[in-house]
Amino acid sequence: MAELVAAGAPELPDGWFYRVAYDRVGLKVKIRERRTFGSRSHAYAWVYEEDHDDALSAIVDACRRVHARMTDELERREKAQAAGQFIGDHDPRRSRVQQTRT
Repeated sequence: MAELVAAGAPELPDGWFYRVAYDRVGLKVKIRERRTFGSRSHAYAWVYEEDHDDALSAIVDACRRVHARMTDELERREKAQAAGQFIGDHDPRRSRVQQTRT
């Protein structure tokens, strides 16, 4: 990963890494998180070699795109969790929120 970061790919948190691998259709970059057993994939982006002069710049571009996609998804989840604190009935005549059951 150090070579990719040195070439311009975004740095990942500890325990996270880029995996570059061939898929049935073409080359793909995944962001994965190490687990106790194996790893978990969080996002991926296809590598578009034809849009770049060399392989490294094509892979770094895919790293940037997958990182942006993962960051957007994590922000969306955080906003959804923050909004979740307001689940329930908000009765203006009572001082507390009544939780609804679904």
